[in-house]
Amino acid sequence: MLPLPGTLTTASCWPDTTTLSRCAAERGVVNTNGQAIHFESGNHTNPALAYETAIYSLGTVATRSHNWHDFFNALVWLNWPNTKAALNTLHIRTGGSSIRSRPRDALTLLDESGVVVAYSEPALWNRLAHADWHDLFVRQRAAVRANMRFYLIGHALHEKTLTPYPSMTGKCVPILVPNEFFARDTAQQRLQLDAMLARQLLATPPQTPAQFPPLPLLGIPGVTPASELPGFYANTRIFRSMRVI
Repeated sequence: MLPLPGTLTTASCWPDTTTLSRCAAERGVVNTNGQAIHFESGNHTNPALAYETAIYSLGTVATRSHNWHDFFNALVWLNWPNTKAALNTLHIRTGGSSIRSRPRDALTLLDESGVVVAYSEPALWNRLAHADWHDLFVRQRAAVRANMRFYLIGHALHEKTLTPYPSMTGKCVPILVPNEFFARDTAQQRLQLDAMLARQLLATPPQTPAQFPPLPLLGIPGVTPASELPGFYANTRIFRSMRVI
């Protein structure tokens, strides 16, 4: 996977849709139908599913200018193209009703606030799914560092990191990986996970938002120096106890 160009990561001016579209073309980003993804100025105020239909039918992603939310959405398309295409396809399959269904809510939640959790030890994922934060992030901290990785795919979640706050929470989708996965560089990991997650979503589409366990992002080891102290996880307003699955 190509690294993001400096025009997107270090430029002093806001990248326009032409620049974003050029980057997408260079990376071969396409929708499920094989049409090139391109970004065009526009709002999201169209009727239900019209935004998703334009992506699915034309490869057109409506993108507001000088808007962090839409900018991060474009970056996720560039870095997780197969996943975004799969989410788009599943949105279309939910139908055109203006009444939101639970599957569509689940897709939106993952698209906006999703965190991919790659893990090689099922016991670690089980602790996260049951919100056993002290055991996971304190007692098993070394194992988490060695056998778990966290990747933000939700563009609204990326936007929240601009002004992070203690209770900032993502919704997790798990992917079991072999131990050797963690020896690869980040770009290779993301490339593999993107393909795996897209297949996983299309094979078993999400049915309800409740299937994505919450994760307080500042609790991930290494995200903030404060989390190196065990007492950091004693705040039960953020690190809540066992949840019912």
